[in-house]
Amino acid sequence: MRQIPGRLAIAFGMLLLGCTAESTAPDGGGMPPPGGLKAWSNPATWPSGQVPSAGDSVVIPAGLAVRLDTSPPTLHSLTIKGDLVFGDTDLDLTTGWILVEGSLSAGTEANPWPHRALITLTGTPGDPDVSGLGNKLIGVSGRIDLHGQGRGGWTRLDGTAPQGATSITLVRNPGWRVGDRIVVASSEYSQDRAEEAVVTAVNGRTLTLEAGLRREHFGEVVPVNGVQVDERAEVGLLSRNITIRGDTGSTPGYGGHLIVLAGATARIEGVELFQMGQRGKLARYPMHWHMAGDVSGQYFRNNTVWRTFSRCVTVHGSDNATVQDNLCYDHTGHGYFLEDGAETGNLIEGNLGLTSRIPAPADRLLGSDDRPATFWITNPDNTVRDNVAAGSRGFGFWCAFPDAPTGLSVGAPDRPRRTPLREFSGNVAHSNHFGGLHVDDGPLMNGTTTVTNYDPVTDPADPNSAPVLADFTGFRAYKHYGRAVWLRGTYLRLSNAVLADNAIGATFAAYETSVVNSTFIGQSGSIAALPSGTALRGFEFYDGRVWADNVTFINYTAATTVPASALGYNRTNAFPIDPLNYAGGMSFVNATPVYLENPHGDKDGDKSAVFLDQGGAVTGTPGRWVTANTPILLSPGCAYQAAWNAHVCDTRFAKLSVNSAAGEAIAPLTIQRDDAVALDLTGTGNGTAHAALSVLPGRGYGVTWTGATPAQPRFYLNSAAPGDQVTVTLPYAAPPSQVVRDYWAGNPMSAAASLAEFAGSGGDRFFFDATTGRLHLKLVVMADRDWATLFVKP
Repeated sequence: MRQIPGRLAIAFGMLLLGCTAESTAPDGGGMPPPGGLKAWSNPATWPSGQVPSAGDSVVIPAGLAVRLDTSPPTLHSLTIKGDLVFGDTDLDLTTGWILVEGSLSAGTEANPWPHRALITLTGTPGDPDVSGLGNKLIGVSGRIDLHGQGRGGWTRLDGTAPQGATSITLVRNPGWRVGDRIVVASSEYSQDRAEEAVVTAVNGRTLTLEAGLRREHFGEVVPVNGVQVDERAEVGLLSRNITIRGDTGSTPGYGGHLIVLAGATARIEGVELFQMGQRGKLARYPMHWHMAGDVSGQYFRNNTVWRTFSRCVTVHGSDNATVQDNLCYDHTGHGYFLEDGAETGNLIEGNLGLTSRIPAPADRLLGSDDRPATFWITNPDNTVRDNVAAGSRGFGFWCAFPDAPTGLSVGAPDRPRRTPLREFSGNVAHSNHFGGLHVDDGPLMNGTTTVTNYDPVTDPADPNSAPVLADFTGFRAYKHYGRAVWLRGTYLRLSNAVLADNAIGATFAAYETSVVNSTFIGQSGSIAALPSGTALRGFEFYDGRVWADNVTFINYTAATTVPASALGYNRTNAFPIDPLNYAGGMSFVNATPVYLENPHGDKDGDKSAVFLDQGGAVTGTPGRWVTANTPILLSPGCAYQAAWNAHVCDTRFAKLSVNSAAGEAIAPLTIQRDDAVALDLTGTGNGTAHAALSVLPGRGYGVTWTGATPAQPRFYLNSAAPGDQVTVTLPYAAPPSQVVRDYWAGNPMSAAASLAEFAGSGGDRFFFDATTGRLHLKLVVMADRDWATLFVKP
């Protein structure tokens, strides 16, 4: 985040919390000196001479440091202007709200608090607002230091736990205890297969459970052709010795919330947040840095946030926070949430999230909450490392980059869609309904989303600055009914990935984007096999140029709705593709290399589907093309491969497209090759403004329209080589006034006197045949280019 305009920075500054009181606690975090603490239970501690009683609105004044040595009766409220330190005993603190202007602390980073503490926030939606922060809250403008016991927050199974099992074994001993409540993640395709359990005995890494498991949970590392496929179910700790919770009246969706404001300090670890967040209310989240600016040194780590009513951990208008090693379970809407797109420098590492639920329509804070992401990332200038998204009704990781920051951060100079990716590495996604990693569909100001190209450049303020490669590396994704990875943008790369047991491994609606050094596994042999009625495909070509290089495909032979294959094209595609999409170095183990479905009559992209076998791994010969079963793509140098429903061709392809300068309808149209093979096109995206087709350089194509010929057609030849040429003829009412080549309007082409002169020209002539009423054009690619254009003017 950069400098926020003043009007936005003060939007929540007028919260009447007062100035931050100078705490007697050391700035590095911890408790005030023991000698300076006065006991809560001592009447002499209080200015009134009386210990607070039930229903009181308690104020600890500045300069007073109090040790909470007893559990007070239920309070109306607690305002801490001085210091409140949890004493050396189990404690219950129940109150409507807590405002921390001074400091609230329990333990230190070096000496975690060893006892049991329960902070319960009470209230209803109709209760009065507290200083502009709502109610039922902990609001921090000073310092909060909560350091619970540092037990491991989550791990994985070491051995499959069958249905009915009353014990499980973990890969490590995380220090869990009898009485702890835990959650075991889904190891199936459905996100709803997680289940809770209570520990009744502990023997090293083995836990005995109070009741048998309702489902099987996978716990093996499966070797597949030398690749160690790890689909072991995660197991997380829900119980903590410090708990902040909403009261029993929270179940309709009105829990507590914790908000950290500008100028405050939050260091929270080893804490359980339960029944927190307020359904359908902005800025009422379980844990929330709110417009706090630079929060370097602050952290929320090794905590449990579960059964929440709105989000889990929100970083809003705040930079350089650490969100690390947390468990977020059974939450509503997006989980780990970067709110506006102005949040930068944050570390999101080692977190587990599972069971992300869809809010009711009236409770959705964003339109995108109907596809909740366990990790919602709105700015690429953050570190997202070694996290696990283990079951969402939407996406695991959603990189939803706005063009510019939204919400209260409007006016910040960030340009997320052009910002280089700081780090996205080592993350894992499984059992997510819509997909594992989704880079597309960034937010708009009105809370909805739009198709988004992520195009990182060296200077985000200058869209014309040099592109920067964004590398999504070390990603593992498995058990998705849909696709594991979807990328849209320019200069993106998926590297060192392992994608297993997904209906579709990866699809790139992108340009100059690749998957490299990766493994795709159709079926690993773990439990919960993909249903036979589902397509099974590794990498899908789309848009382009995109490619796969140094990739291994294993076990793509299943009898699914569409024959399983390692490679294919995005299904039922109505959009143009780049004929230079290519397969580089790759290997196939028990895998059909490719299968291309028969084109749909209303999907022009299907009809154009071709890709280059650059390395020869697919066809056996480098430099051949694999083409869809479309007659106009074929030539004598093509051979049909029945198992692929595709042809292998030794001719090159380029892309021919057409639109109109006047916005006239281009589609539908018919293209007929010079050997009378014809094809009907319905238009890009089934629209009328544009159409495209893969073509053979050196051939001629006639274009006709059912209705009137567009007065100002514009033809483009792309993905070609210098010297390539394609002849185009079309009906035209009269000789054009001008034909412009390669955008050079100042030097229009000359008309040829005859068809023979036109045929012998090098792309600098057009010919109008008055006898037939047809216009003859020739697109010729000049030196040092891979494109040519011709624009016709009446």
